[in-house]
Amino acid sequence: MGNIRVSRWWMSCALFSVASTQAPGQIAVNDVTAVSGAEFLHTPAFLMIPGIQDWMPSGIAVGDFNRDGWQDMFWLGGGGVPDKLYINNGDGTFAEQAQAWGVAALHGGCGACAGDYDGDGWIDIYVTSFGTAQTNQGELGKNRLYHNNGNGTFTNVAEQAGVNYTSYILSAGYGGAFGDYDLDGDLDLCVTAWYASAQGNRLYRNDGDGTFTDVTGTAITFPNPLWGFQSCFADMNEDGWPELLVSADFGTSQFYRNNGNGTFTNITQASGTGKDEHGMGQCVGDFNNDGHLDWYVTSIFQDNSSPRLPNTGNKLYINQGANVYEEISMAAGVDDGGWGWGAVAVDLDHDTHLDIVEVNGRPGSVEFAGEQEYVFRNNGNGTFAEVTNDCGFTVAAEGKSVVTLDYDGDGDLDLAAGFNSSFNKLYRNESGVLGNWLHLSFNTQNNPRIAPDGFGARVTVTAGGQSFVRFVDSGPGFLGTGEICAHFGLGTIEIADEVKVLWPRGYVTVLHDVPVNQRLTIQAPSLGDLDGDGSVGGADIGELLGRWGPVQSAFDLKADLNNDHIVDAADLGLLLGLWGT
Repeated sequence: MGNIRVSRWWMSCALFSVASTQAPGQIAVNDVTAVSGAEFLHTPAFLMIPGIQDWMPSGIAVGDFNRDGWQDMFWLGGGGVPDKLYINNGDGTFAEQAQAWGVAALHGGCGACAGDYDGDGWIDIYVTSFGTAQTNQGELGKNRLYHNNGNGTFTNVAEQAGVNYTSYILSAGYGGAFGDYDLDGDLDLCVTAWYASAQGNRLYRNDGDGTFTDVTGTAITFPNPLWGFQSCFADMNEDGWPELLVSADFGTSQFYRNNGNGTFTNITQASGTGKDEHGMGQCVGDFNNDGHLDWYVTSIFQDNSSPRLPNTGNKLYINQGANVYEEISMAAGVDDGGWGWGAVAVDLDHDTHLDIVEVNGRPGSVEFAGEQEYVFRNNGNGTFAEVTNDCGFTVAAEGKSVVTLDYDGDGDLDLAAGFNSSFNKLYRNESGVLGNWLHLSFNTQNNPRIAPDGFGARVTVTAGGQSFVRFVDSGPGFLGTGEICAHFGLGTIEIADEVKVLWPRGYVTVLHDVPVNQRLTIQAPSLGDLDGDGSVGGADIGELLGRWGPVQSAFDLKADLNNDHIVDAADLGLLLGLWGT
């Protein structure tokens, strides 16, 4: 069985290589941190105590916080300096406005993630924090949920929302991720905690009224110990329900299948994942263009001469379908990433293949201190080439988080990287000119049952007899999240024959003959527009009646207008009330 799965990976890559639209080009990035005005020195100020390791954090959250069409950046200062908020001026520069926006906190900030949790159209920020007390427990209950007020300010509402604590034992929260796991149209939250005895890994269900309920232990059971670093929601088996992936230290990474009833089942061992002995960061993407999402987990690489750390390295889990994965990192050439932390999947050179960028380092280590970062270019044949020194991503520092964003609006994705006890970095992607592209964002404001900004949508671009898939989220990698979008490098393709958006709950939007090299915002179908034709009418009644009775799958939920998991007369009444809209 294992040989069959391996051959599938190589066969799909070989077939794709024959039909590839462009040979790999030279990836190139340029450090524009200083000229952009977005430079600061991350300064940790915490004791080396259990669960609070001040050499680990350096978080970032990207989002268009003022909704002017340009991506902004929120950075954690580390406790020695206040957090920073860089508002994009739209001309390649940023203005630091944390004080004016109310987020210039001086605290032990660890991780950050961005998403519109209350669906008001403004992107909010969640922050894990060790607080300010220099004690052997940190300061409990100081995680922050910054509600975006829509007027150039944020308000911390974490306590009112019920997400200020992740542990009542030790302040040990690390990475956070938003995602709509129950498909009710609002963003839920998963927060990981590294120090296992604190039992601080938490799943929060969004109640839709500005508050969250801790469903840890009822919706999901985390093992003890679980040395959690970063979580991610993604529909890995294409049934419409997002799975929950957790990268975790000391061999405790977890893969949770979404059961579609508000609960999760741990299938780590059965799926063939969880083989990373020191799971740190992660990223999800279709690395072999076979239409299935794969999972990359960073870890620690050291040769067999060391008795302390075995030669495990990063892991690349290739999706074989049916919730089964094959680990192929060594064969693919991505196992050696040093002491890995954050990672992103991104097509930097627009050759249609997702590359991998990884940051790393470990202070106090002869082998890993001040280590170079890693850029793995996808060769399109089942292997990657390490091109870091050639591409300009050559900073040697303690890299922790790395995220993507198109900060300059030129259509390719740039890189923002957070470094512990060093200067943050913003890299402009200079290699996007090598191929064509599409940059897609999503507007869901007209449908309260679809998560904001398209979270959880599956986007397929078909062109030249090939199909390319992206899953819409903010790309949580390690202590940070990036731009919420679906970005496609398309090589020499000039027209996308079809762009298909499979929204959460089964709504579908299809665009035909889409010219490349443009940024598009795709509008979600409105509530009741079940056939996606732009209005609620007779055809939608047929769609609803065809799904009458208890909801059978995630894709039937579009007909369940009141979200009670039964399509009945109440839904028909709601649809008739929306007639003509």
